[in-house]
Amino acid sequence: KVIEEAPSPFLDEKTRKAMGEQSVALAQAVGYTSAGTVEFIVDGNKNFYFLEMNTRLQVEHPVTELITGLDLVELMLRVAAGEKLPLKQSDVELKGWAIESRLYAEDPYRNFLPSVGRLTRYRPPEEVAEDELVVRNDTGVFEGGEISTFYDPMIAKLCTWAPTRKLAIEAMAEALDAFEVEGVGHNLPFLSTVMQQKRFQDGRLTTGYIAEEFPDGFTGAELGKPVLEQIAIAAAAMNYCDETFRWGGETDELDSRFASRSVFVGGERFEVVLDGADVPNEAVINGGEAQSFGLAYAPGQRVVEALMHDDTVLTMKIDKITGGYRIRTRGADLPAKVLTPHVADLMTLMPVKVPPDMSKFLLCPMPGQVVRLDVKEGDIVEDGQALAIVEAMKMENVLRAEKRAVVSKIHVEVGSVLAVDEVILEFEDA
Repeated sequence: KVIEEAPSPFLDEKTRKAMGEQSVALAQAVGYTSAGTVEFIVDGNKNFYFLEMNTRLQVEHPVTELITGLDLVELMLRVAAGEKLPLKQSDVELKGWAIESRLYAEDPYRNFLPSVGRLTRYRPPEEVAEDELVVRNDTGVFEGGEISTFYDPMIAKLCTWAPTRKLAIEAMAEALDAFEVEGVGHNLPFLSTVMQQKRFQDGRLTTGYIAEEFPDGFTGAELGKPVLEQIAIAAAAMNYCDETFRWGGETDELDSRFASRSVFVGGERFEVVLDGADVPNEAVINGGEAQSFGLAYAPGQRVVEALMHDDTVLTMKIDKITGGYRIRTRGADLPAKVLTPHVADLMTLMPVKVPPDMSKFLLCPMPGQVVRLDVKEGDIVEDGQALAIVEAMKMENVLRAEKRAVVSKIHVEVGSVLAVDEVILEFEDA
């Protein structure tokens, strides 16, 4: 479970009423009087089937609170103290739409394996409580705190409420883009990607959603060319601001040098010409028509908002890298190289660095402890054979061979505590 919402985009009032009656009947049958959650699974014809009952509040209780205006925790405590509920079912009205995203210390690029470490940066978006928008963040962590292997990997529950589902999703997308988490792997890019998917926006949800939408695993969002153009304009404008700041703001004789930039992002090259103002607000990209934009940026800023010509807001997390910026937005994590056109032309002559071949090593995919080794040096292993078990965050992860090979060396022993990508075994061809 990574995203919850209320009300359901699939259920109708008749089905919801029937579910409620069945839940009450179950609680009465066992004499249960506290807060509880009855879970059902629903088929395509709105037939529903009992799964289980949890005799407690669930992680997703904030979405119920946001659409009903009720404090379920307070009601639970009052009932536990012997008080009666101060309302009837007929008093409960559903208003608007709420979305909850579970922020986990799980790396979606590594098949959602747990990640541990210190939260070197933890800056949630600003919480809002207005008539037309609510942004709520339930958490128990803090910047400088540590995510360990001994507890559940949840970091926070980010919730948004708005009058409609569409607006609640848009608010969640913006809040996720503004959420800063550094120091551990996390699922923010995955959550952000789902918010951009048309299938999710249309409410066509099933229990097989993740497997169906990401059959080869999560590799980051693929942004369309219009969004890449917006990122290129923003990157060129930030570079312009950085350069003019470096030169003390005296740009009268340097405008032509600063205003024309080639931006490489998302596998594309964009030619951007800015208007040369102290704070650029107009750009021509690839020789097209001038586009106005607004950029709230100062050198060193980590979260940047750009209002583009089509009135869309682009919220980006920014890190300086050699020759440009690392930009994270809408589920994508992209390097944006910002160069002068002459240097950009020369870049095509540079050799591409080839990553080293690590196929002869078994690397630890997550921080954890080795609890079992199933092979010894000299063993011949087959494709799919279990090699070792690493325990992390209450889960045992079985590591298996990907092809037939000989175990040439074992680098660890049972009980070893390993970091990500630490070598466990070495192989040689069988």
